[in-house]
Amino acid sequence: MKNITKTADIKTNTPVRVYKKGYGYALLTVIENNELFLLCKSPEEFLSHIKENDTVECYLWPYPDGSYDFNTTILGKINSPFPIILLQHTDTIVYNPSRRCLKAQVNIPFTFFTFSINTSRSFSSEEIQWHEGIIKELTDREAVLQTSTLLEHYVKGHLTLGTKKIDITGKVTASGDTLYDITFVGLDDADRISILDYVFTVYRE
Repeated sequence: MKNITKTADIKTNTPVRVYKKGYGYALLTVIENNELFLLCKSPEEFLSHIKENDTVECYLWPYPDGSYDFNTTILGKINSPFPIILLQHTDTIVYNPSRRCLKAQVNIPFTFFTFSINTSRSFSSEEIQWHEGIIKELTDREAVLQTSTLLEHYVKGHLTLGTKKIDITGKVTASGDTLYDITFVGLDDADRISILDYVFTVYRE
Protein backbone atom coordinates (compact mmCIF):
# COMPACT_ATOMS: atom_id res chain seq x y z
CA MET A 1 0.00 0.00 0.00
CA LYS A 2 1.47 3.36 -1.05
CA ASN A 3 1.50 6.38 1.25
CA ILE A 4 -2.01 7.70 1.79
CA THR A 5 -2.55 11.40 2.45
CA LYS A 6 -6.26 11.62 1.68
CA THR A 7 -9.18 9.25 1.37
CA ALA A 8 -9.27 9.85 -2.39
CA ASP A 9 -6.08 7.71 -2.51
CA ILE A 10 -7.82 4.62 -1.14
CA LYS A 11 -8.25 1.81 -3.65
CA THR A 12 -11.30 -0.40 -4.10
CA ASN A 13 -11.34 -3.66 -2.11
CA THR A 14 -9.37 -1.99 0.70
CA PRO A 15 -10.50 -3.07 4.19
CA VAL A 16 -11.50 -0.09 6.38
CA ARG A 17 -11.80 -0.79 10.09
CA VAL A 18 -14.19 1.64 11.77
CA TYR A 19 -15.09 2.49 15.34
CA LYS A 20 -18.42 3.95 16.48
CA LYS A 21 -18.67 4.98 20.11
CA GLY A 22 -21.38 3.01 21.86
CA TYR A 23 -21.21 0.17 19.34
CA GLY A 24 -17.61 -0.94 18.91
CA TYR A 25 -15.76 -1.93 15.75
CA ALA A 26 -16.73 -3.14 12.32
CA LEU A 27 -14.90 -4.10 9.16
CA LEU A 28 -15.94 -2.32 5.95
CA THR A 29 -14.72 -2.88 2.39
CA VAL A 30 -14.38 -0.10 -0.19
CA ILE A 31 -16.36 -1.00 -3.32
CA GLU A 32 -16.16 2.42 -5.01
CA ASN A 33 -14.13 5.61 -4.54
CA ASN A 34 -15.34 8.61 -6.50
CA GLU A 35 -15.01 12.39 -6.16
CA LEU A 36 -18.07 12.55 -3.87
CA PHE A 37 -17.61 9.77 -1.31
CA LEU A 38 -16.27 6.35 -0.36
CA LEU A 39 -18.83 3.62 -0.95
CA CYS A 40 -18.26 0.73 1.47
CA LYS A 41 -19.84 -2.64 1.99
CA SER A 42 -20.84 -3.01 5.65
CA PRO A 43 -21.92 -5.73 8.07
CA GLU A 44 -25.70 -5.58 8.41
CA GLU A 45 -25.53 -5.25 12.21
CA PHE A 46 -23.30 -2.17 11.99
CA LEU A 47 -25.59 -0.54 9.44
CA SER A 48 -28.48 -0.70 11.89
CA HIS A 49 -26.46 1.12 14.58
CA ILE A 50 -25.35 4.18 12.59
CA LYS A 51 -27.19 7.10 11.06
CA GLU A 52 -26.45 10.00 8.73
CA ASN A 53 -23.98 12.59 10.11
CA ASP A 54 -22.52 10.18 12.67
CA THR A 55 -18.75 10.49 13.15
CA VAL A 56 -16.63 7.35 12.95
CA GLU A 57 -12.95 6.64 13.51
CA CYS A 58 -11.30 4.77 10.64
CA TYR A 59 -8.13 2.71 10.34
CA LEU A 60 -6.27 1.45 7.27
CA TRP A 61 -3.60 -1.15 7.96
CA PRO A 62 -0.90 -1.45 5.31
CA TYR A 63 1.36 -4.47 5.06
CA PRO A 64 3.34 -5.36 7.13
CA ASP A 65 2.65 -2.87 9.92
CA GLY A 66 1.45 0.60 10.84
CA SER A 67 -1.91 2.32 10.57
CA TYR A 68 -3.42 5.23 8.63
CA ASP A 69 -5.96 6.82 10.97
CA PHE A 70 -8.68 9.34 10.20
CA ASN A 71 -12.10 10.52 11.35
CA THR A 72 -14.95 11.00 8.93
CA THR A 73 -18.72 11.40 8.68
CA ILE A 74 -21.44 9.01 7.58
CA LEU A 75 -23.08 10.60 4.54
CA GLY A 76 -25.77 7.96 4.20
CA LYS A 77 -26.53 4.26 4.08
CA ILE A 78 -28.23 1.84 1.71
CA ASN A 79 -29.92 -1.41 2.75
CA SER A 80 -30.40 -3.11 -0.62
CA PRO A 81 -29.16 -5.11 -2.47
CA PHE A 82 -26.66 -5.40 0.43
CA PRO A 83 -25.64 -3.10 3.32
CA ILE A 84 -23.68 -0.07 2.07
CA ILE A 85 -22.27 2.97 3.90
CA LEU A 86 -21.22 6.25 2.29
CA LEU A 87 -18.21 7.91 3.94
CA GLN A 88 -17.22 11.55 3.49
CA HIS A 89 -13.79 12.29 2.03
CA THR A 90 -11.09 13.84 4.19
CA ASP A 91 -7.54 15.10 3.63
CA THR A 92 -6.68 14.68 7.32
CA ILE A 93 -4.99 11.28 7.64
CA VAL A 94 -2.33 10.48 10.24
CA TYR A 95 0.16 7.62 9.94
CA ASN A 96 0.98 5.73 13.14
CA PRO A 97 3.84 3.19 13.21
CA SER A 98 1.81 0.91 15.51
CA ARG A 99 -1.73 -0.37 15.30
CA ARG A 100 -4.37 0.00 17.95
CA CYS A 101 -4.41 -3.16 20.05
CA LEU A 102 -7.92 -4.35 20.88
CA LYS A 103 -8.87 -6.95 23.47
CA ALA A 104 -12.16 -8.77 22.97
CA GLN A 105 -14.00 -10.91 25.49
CA VAL A 106 -14.48 -14.30 23.83
CA ASN A 107 -15.18 -17.97 24.60
CA ILE A 108 -13.12 -19.97 22.11
CA PRO A 109 -12.32 -23.66 22.76
CA PHE A 110 -8.57 -24.26 22.57
CA THR A 111 -6.92 -27.70 22.39
CA PHE A 112 -3.20 -27.56 23.14
CA PHE A 113 -0.11 -29.32 24.46
CA THR A 114 2.61 -27.92 26.68
CA PHE A 115 6.39 -27.93 26.28
CA SER A 116 9.52 -26.37 27.71
CA ILE A 117 12.08 -24.55 25.59
CA ASN A 118 14.74 -26.45 27.53
CA THR A 119 13.50 -29.83 26.32
CA SER A 120 16.66 -31.77 25.46
CA ARG A 121 15.10 -34.22 23.02
CA SER A 122 12.53 -34.27 20.27
CA PHE A 123 9.22 -36.02 20.79
CA SER A 124 6.76 -37.72 18.45
CA SER A 125 3.11 -36.89 17.97
CA GLU A 126 2.23 -40.09 19.83
CA GLU A 127 3.92 -38.70 22.95
CA ILE A 128 2.01 -35.42 22.95
CA GLN A 129 -0.55 -35.07 25.70
CA TRP A 130 -3.42 -32.83 24.61
CA HIS A 131 -5.27 -30.54 27.01
CA GLU A 132 -8.48 -28.52 26.80
CA GLY A 133 -9.03 -24.88 27.62
CA ILE A 134 -11.04 -21.79 26.73
CA ILE A 135 -9.63 -18.54 25.34
CA LYS A 136 -11.40 -15.85 27.41
CA GLU A 137 -9.68 -12.70 26.09
CA LEU A 138 -7.96 -12.24 22.74
CA THR A 139 -5.73 -9.71 21.00
CA ASP A 140 -3.35 -10.14 18.06
CA ARG A 141 -0.43 -10.41 20.52
CA GLU A 142 -1.73 -12.23 23.56
CA ALA A 143 -4.63 -14.09 25.11
CA VAL A 144 -6.06 -15.16 28.44
CA LEU A 145 -6.42 -18.94 28.59
CA GLN A 146 -8.65 -20.67 31.12
CA THR A 147 -7.72 -24.27 31.82
CA SER A 148 -7.49 -26.75 34.69
CA THR A 149 -4.09 -27.84 33.38
CA LEU A 150 -1.09 -26.48 35.28
CA LEU A 151 0.91 -24.33 32.83
CA GLU A 152 4.49 -23.24 33.37
CA HIS A 153 6.35 -22.64 30.10
CA TYR A 154 4.84 -22.80 26.59
CA VAL A 155 1.64 -23.98 24.91
CA LYS A 156 0.98 -24.91 21.30
CA GLY A 157 -2.33 -25.56 19.59
CA HIS A 158 -4.85 -24.52 16.93
CA LEU A 159 -7.00 -21.43 17.31
CA THR A 160 -10.21 -21.71 15.27
CA LEU A 161 -11.72 -18.38 14.21
CA GLY A 162 -14.77 -19.04 12.09
CA THR A 163 -13.53 -21.14 9.17
CA LYS A 164 -9.87 -20.25 9.70
CA LYS A 165 -7.42 -22.22 11.83
CA ILE A 166 -4.28 -20.55 13.15
CA ASP A 167 -1.31 -22.37 14.68
CA ILE A 168 -0.59 -20.71 18.01
CA THR A 169 2.56 -20.94 20.10
CA GLY A 170 2.29 -19.02 23.35
CA LYS A 171 4.59 -18.26 26.24
CA VAL A 172 2.98 -18.34 29.68
CA THR A 173 3.72 -14.95 31.25
CA ALA A 174 1.37 -14.84 34.27
CA SER A 175 -1.12 -17.02 36.09
CA GLY A 176 -3.93 -16.86 38.61
CA ASP A 177 -5.87 -19.95 39.62
CA THR A 178 -7.12 -21.36 36.29
CA LEU A 179 -6.40 -18.24 34.19
CA TYR A 180 -3.13 -17.78 32.33
CA ASP A 181 -1.75 -14.85 30.33
CA ILE A 182 -0.30 -16.16 27.07
CA THR A 183 1.97 -14.09 24.80
CA PHE A 184 2.08 -15.25 21.18
CA VAL A 185 5.48 -16.26 19.81
CA GLY A 186 6.43 -16.26 16.12
CA LEU A 187 3.00 -15.27 14.83
CA ASP A 188 3.28 -14.01 11.24
CA ASP A 189 1.57 -10.84 10.04
CA ALA A 190 -1.09 -12.64 7.99
CA ASP A 191 -2.25 -14.62 11.03
CA ARG A 192 -2.08 -11.50 13.20
CA ILE A 193 -4.37 -9.69 10.76
CA SER A 194 -6.76 -12.65 10.79
CA ILE A 195 -6.97 -12.43 14.58
CA LEU A 196 -7.50 -8.67 14.43
CA ASP A 197 -10.23 -9.07 11.83
CA TYR A 198 -11.95 -11.56 14.11
CA VAL A 199 -11.60 -9.24 17.12
CA PHE A 200 -13.20 -6.46 15.07
CA THR A 201 -16.21 -8.65 14.37
CA VAL A 202 -16.85 -9.49 18.04
CA TYR A 203 -15.75 -6.37 19.97
CA ARG A 204 -18.84 -4.62 21.26
CA GLU A 205 -19.50 -1.88 23.81
